[in-house]
Amino acid sequence: MRLKNIIKVLPFVALGLSIFPGCEERDDISDRNRLYRLENRFTELEELCNIINKNSENIKKLLQEQAKKVNVSNVYKMQDGFVISFTDGEYIELHNGKDGKNGKDGIITDTAGTSFIPVIGVKIAEDSLHYWTLNGEWLLDENGKMVLAEGRKGDKGDQGEQGQQGEGGGVIPLMKIENGFWMISYDQGKTWEIIGQATGKDGKDGKDGICPQLKIENGVWYISYDNGVNWEAIGSAVGQDGKTPSLKIEDGKLMISWDQGVTWEMVEGGDVFGEVTKPGTGVAEGHKWINLGLPSGNLWASCNVGANSPSEWGKYYAWGDTITKSEYSSTNCETFGKTVEQLALSGYTNRGGILNPTYDVAQHCWGGYWKMPTREDFQELVNECTWTWTKVGNVEGYEIKSKQEGNTNSIFLPAAGSKDQYDIRNQGTTGWYWTSAAFSSNDYLSWNLTFNKDEGIQSTPLSRRSGFTIRAIYVEP
Repeated sequence: MRLKNIIKVLPFVALGLSIFPGCEERDDISDRNRLYRLENRFTELEELCNIINKNSENIKKLLQEQAKKVNVSNVYKMQDGFVISFTDGEYIELHNGKDGKNGKDGIITDTAGTSFIPVIGVKIAEDSLHYWTLNGEWLLDENGKMVLAEGRKGDKGDQGEQGQQGEGGGVIPLMKIENGFWMISYDQGKTWEIIGQATGKDGKDGKDGICPQLKIENGVWYISYDNGVNWEAIGSAVGQDGKTPSLKIEDGKLMISWDQGVTWEMVEGGDVFGEVTKPGTGVAEGHKWINLGLPSGNLWASCNVGANSPSEWGKYYAWGDTITKSEYSSTNCETFGKTVEQLALSGYTNRGGILNPTYDVAQHCWGGYWKMPTREDFQELVNECTWTWTKVGNVEGYEIKSKQEGNTNSIFLPAAGSKDQYDIRNQGTTGWYWTSAAFSSNDYLSWNLTFNKDEGIQSTPLSRRSGFTIRAIYVEP
C-alpha cells in the first residue's frame, strides 16, 4: 500500500463541543457549574490543539517514509484513530479529535462571528511536491506562498559528484489557542498569526460522515463504508493489472483514481456527508438496544441493568459501586465524601469526574461498548424524544418515543424507586437513574435523572450512597 494513498484516506475528525444545562439549581451552584463548563471547554480545545500538532508531525513523517521508498505494512484502527506501521519497522499514530455531541461539519458559530476547528492536511501541487493545507485550502505563509511539507530534491550533479542540497526539509506548522483564537506558526513557535476564532456557542447538529477503509484480500482491493462490516471489490491489487487506488473527497463525494490522480471518478455510494442509518433494534453482548434516531447515535438499552424485560425494576447500585448490597449507607460507599480530584486520583473517574470503565456499572456488567449515560446523554433523550407517563403491565413509568420522522421506536423507563439503608422507597411512583458524572460542587453528590408523574423530569445531584437503577447506552466507536 503506497503512502500517499494512506495520507488521502485518513481524515481528521473535529466536531463541536456541547454543554448540558443544569435544572433548577441554586444561583451559586449554577455559577460554579458554568465556570466548570468553561474550564472544561478550554481543556478540550487545548487537547485538540495538541492532537493537531502531533498529527502534523506524523504527516511529515509519512512524507519522509515515502521519500525513502518505504511502504506501509499495516494499518490498525484504534478507538480514537489509526496506527500505521512501515516495512522498515517504524510506525506512527494519527488521532481523531474527541467527539462532541453537536457541530456542523466541524464549524461552530456564535453571534460575534465564525469560530472553527482547523483541519491540517497535505496535497500534491502542480510541481508534484506536497504542501500543507488548512481546511482543504493551501496554507500560505506571510509572503502568500504555499508552505512546503517536504524538501525539494537537489540538482542532479555530474557523474560521480553529489548533487547540491535542495531547499530545506519542509516545515511543520504548529497550532495553538490564545485569547479564544486559533493561531499558526511556520517557524517552530517564534512568530504566530491568527487564522480564526476558536471558541463560540454550540453548533447545530451535523450529519454523520463516513471514514472509508481499504484492504487487500486474495489479490483484490476492497473498500468499506461501515467500519469493516461490509466490503466491496473495487479493483485488482496484484499482477499485470494490479494498481494502487488513490482516494480524495471533493464536494462531499468520495472520489477514486486508478492512474495516480490523472483522472477521478465518484465511488458508488460514496456520499461522505450522507446519513449513516442503523437498524431499529439490535443485540450487543446479549443485551438488546433500541435506535431512537438520536443525533449522537447513542443506542439505548431496552431494559435496566439487572432486568430481563422493560417493565422490571432491575438492580440498585450506589454511585461508583459495581455490586448490589443489603444496606445502602455512607459507611459502605467508597465514593462518598471524595472530591472530584480525589475520585480521579483514586481511579474512580477521569479528571472531568466521569466514572472510569472499571467503576461504570453498565461496562462492568455488560461489557463491550455498553456504558452509563452522562448528563448530556440524558438531556439529549429529553430534548429529542417525547415523554409520556404510562403503564406497562402493572408498572408505571415513562414511555420515551423518538421524534425522528419515520422512526416509531420507543423505550420504557419504569418508576423503580430507590434503596436507602435497608428499605425500597417510592417504587412505582418515582424513578431515579444514575449518570456517570460526579457533582463537582459537593463531595457527597453525583448527577442523576429524576422523574415522577406530578413533577416531571429533572436533572438533580443526589447522595452517592443511595441505591438507584441504571439504564445503559451502547456507544459504537
